[in-house]
Amino acid sequence: MQKVAAYFTIFFFCAFFLKAQPPTAEAGPYQKLCPTISPAPLGGSPTATGGIPPYTYQWQPSTSVSNPNVANPTVTTTVSTTFTVTVTASNGETKKDTVTVYFYNYSVFAGNDTTIKEGATITLHGQAPGAIGTFWQPPSGNIYNQNSLTPNVFPHQTTTYTLAATYPGGCTLYDKVTVTVIPSTELFFFNTFTPNADGVNDFFYIGNIEKYPDNVLEIYNRYGQKVFNKVGYVGDWDGKYLNNELPAGTYFYILDTKSETGGKYHGQVTIIR
Repeated sequence: MQKVAAYFTIFFFCAFFLKAQPPTAEAGPYQKLCPTISPAPLGGSPTATGGIPPYTYQWQPSTSVSNPNVANPTVTTTVSTTFTVTVTASNGETKKDTVTVYFYNYSVFAGNDTTIKEGATITLHGQAPGAIGTFWQPPSGNIYNQNSLTPNVFPHQTTTYTLAATYPGGCTLYDKVTVTVIPSTELFFFNTFTPNADGVNDFFYIGNIEKYPDNVLEIYNRYGQKVFNKVGYVGDWDGKYLNNELPAGTYFYILDTKSETGGKYHGQVTIIR
């Protein structure tokens, strides 16, 4: 009789203890979603412990959750949202926990597709509100100031440029713009350059000059002194005379293409230092 009483005591103690012990719930660490990153995982590892398994799960709000009745669903949302998981053990005890998924509503726009003549230069107009860094690719696509939202490009053939923008929170977004190039023999003169050896706009650029290999280029300062002369110019004047840097200012060029179709040109080019 004493043994029976002891068994009942143990049984009721265990039943009371198990009923009194609710499960634990772990909704997982906060998550972040960028416009190009989706979905985000919910739940812990594990989401429920303790109590009396097996467990049931209920995630709220459920509209953007892949399956609101599993321990580790995924979520896709375009607004920052706090999700609640309710864990219910088989003895009816419940526990709740919450987690917030932050959505970063960033955007990037590389600009509208455009068309230029071969040899011409055009400025791209990217938009990346709130970005902490921007970069255009490909770097070999004849581009000046590729870390700027408004670089100058002069592709020799149709080229697609990709604007990459990084944002707070670790988001990186991409967008593309295509510059279609129409074949042309027209000459285009870039009337300023910055010969500071930074790899950007260091030389006097003449678009399509390579189509006139017999050309002769002469450059004069404001006093009429010739400071540069070359037969077969290929865009390589770096603003020097006798290997010495010329001062910033305006210089005057005369270009003879030595071609009936090319003709002769004269104009001004400015060195910026």
